Amino acid sequence: MKQVTKHIMLLLALSLLGGSVVAQRISFGLYAADDLVIMPLGLGELNFNDKKTIILGGETVTINMTDDAAAILTIEGRTDLDINVTITYSTTIDLDPLNKIPLAVKFAYSNIGASTYAIARGSAIQVPTGFTTATFPIVKRASGLPTPPPTPNHTGYTGTKRTAYLFIYGTLGAVPADAAAGIYTGNINIHVEYSTY
Repeated sequence: MKQVTKHIMLLLALSLLGGSVVAQRISFGLYAADDLVIMPLGLGELNFNDKKTIILGGETVTINMTDDAAAILTIEGRTDLDINVTITYSTTIDLDPLNKIPLAVKFAYSNIGASTYAIARGSAIQVPTGFTTATFPIVKRASGLPTPPPTPNHTGYTGTKRTAYLFIYGTLGAVPADAAAGIYTGNINIHVEYSTY
């Protein structure tokens, strides 16, 4: 797999009792195989302060899939092939070995061939909690008879491409009451590849 050079920074902010507001960053690593392209929309951020301006010790902040604060990515790929999307992440964001804040990440996808993320969000399929991989076609197939098998790659052949949407959201916290203020970091990696059945 090759690493796509575009990275997304997730910005979080935390204000503890008596502390000051500081930025919390979680890096997104985007990895795509073959001719797949992953791109963030807008700022490409998951900002928990868009949901709650000041986050205090003991609080939990949740960004839902339907919230404007959810990160949105597009995946462009061949319409005749299924893709595997795998998300791995740190279960905490860390300031140091003693100061950690729990992080739970969820994701959803939309493959109806929507022209905008707003339309896609309305039909997004949320991947159940605990699952880190989803396999789906770039464009949802109509019901009825199965489609013909994909055309094998050969010289001069370019398959039809379309775009699916990926929504990243989750929960920060509960923030430990004694957590030190500072810049907490973590990693979320998104791997996309064509399925090989």
